[in-house]
Amino acid sequence: MATFFPHHCSPSVVLPEDLDQSRFTTLKGVRLVHGHHPMCGKFGVHEFTVRRKTFCAGCAGLFVGALAGLSVATLYFVYLRSLPASLGYIGLGFVLLGLLYILFFKAGFTMMRIAINALFVLGFALVLVAVDGVGSLVLDLIVIGLCSYWMFTRIQLSRMSHDIICDGCDEACDKKGV
Repeated sequence: MATFFPHHCSPSVVLPEDLDQSRFTTLKGVRLVHGHHPMCGKFGVHEFTVRRKTFCAGCAGLFVGALAGLSVATLYFVYLRSLPASLGYIGLGFVLLGLLYILFFKAGFTMMRIAINALFVLGFALVLVAVDGVGSLVLDLIVIGLCSYWMFTRIQLSRMSHDIICDGCDEACDKKGV
């Protein structure tokens, strides 16, 4: 949901109906917001442009990761039913990378943000598939709950990081209400 309606997870002073045309697309009467960061130089690597439309690199990565994770889970649950447990550790590494890069890597580039966010969500699927190999529904539900918690934590860390960026900025913008 956050990929297509980021203002639900990342509220700002700018309401979706007041956004610049490059920051949303209307599809069958539904306004899909895809560029939700303040329009200043401080957030340049947080977004990218395709055909004069601005997209959030983090949200795009989460979307790509969700597609990859859905593919992995579908292949596992429909066809394979047996994967090495080491994939769970790789998935956990992807989750940790997705959570920790916000804290430790203040710089970076757009493709790195897309890739790390994609790996973050793919990590959810890998952990779930590995834990499912144990055969415990309770353990599967715990992992699903953990994945929800990890996503919530990721959103909060992102908000905190954005607030720090904005606090150190002297530019007037809609987010600050100036």
